[in-house]
Amino acid sequence: MSVKLIALDMDGTLLMSDHKHIHPRNCDMIRKATESGIQVWIATGRLPEDVSDYLIRKQLKCGLVCVNGTIAYESPLPDGKKLYHESILPEAAEKVIDMILPYNIMVNAFEPGMVTTVAREESHRYHLLEREGLIQERRGEKAIYEAAKRGILKFYCMEEPGWATEASPIMDEIRERANAISGIKATRSAPGIAEIMPDHVGKGKTLQEIAALYGIAPEEIMAVGDEENDLDMLEMCGYSVAMGNASAKVKETCRFMSTTNDEAGVAEAITYALGLTTRLSEMR
Repeated sequence: MSVKLIALDMDGTLLMSDHKHIHPRNCDMIRKATESGIQVWIATGRLPEDVSDYLIRKQLKCGLVCVNGTIAYESPLPDGKKLYHESILPEAAEKVIDMILPYNIMVNAFEPGMVTTVAREESHRYHLLEREGLIQERRGEKAIYEAAKRGILKFYCMEEPGWATEASPIMDEIRERANAISGIKATRSAPGIAEIMPDHVGKGKTLQEIAALYGIAPEEIMAVGDEENDLDMLEMCGYSVAMGNASAKVKETCRFMSTTNDEAGVAEAITYALGLTTRLSEMR
């Protein structure tokens, strides 16, 4: 096999189930991959400031495809060169806000280095703000409409903090209504989350454009993921790997299946890419 680029989702994939820690074996195998000449890119819904903090602390040399492909850097911030940036058009963003606000849920609007939040309680905040100094915060309905004018990368919505992993008819309805707005598409990174972004952007599309810059073909890419916002990168690559904890839809899509995120499933996938094991389960 010939894998030249490995793309890794974060939540449910690279990160363990606490959404905070990376299994030490995953870190070891990422280092082995980069030392062997394979490019490793983190492809996530998270902000680049968030991902950069993880990579710097773990001393990992990875590229960043962030906020579901709306922004990408060749290496961690603050020094990484920006390779891609796409925001929701202001008119479409305002229509999304008009649609969401009556639900009285927690809405986070992402910009580079910034999150704007509308929530039921003052204490309801985007989790990244727990790590002080990484991003700025603005709050309220006026602030989120101002963000729409500047350019929102993605809306991240849930009923209440902590409910992300629970099935939510409200989130299903919001995703359906968002998909009916011109210029917009909605996906999920967990059952109780709606993620809303430009309709022509995705992890897979951005990864494909970046890979082309380095002369890497889609069939030379391995992608590893667990949820629906990973599907476009899993569908376009030569080696698609579902985590053992992946959704049924992801498992149906992928060629291979690894172990779970708590069992260092990323390390298993990289070990296979390096030709050091044949233990990765082939689905089809």
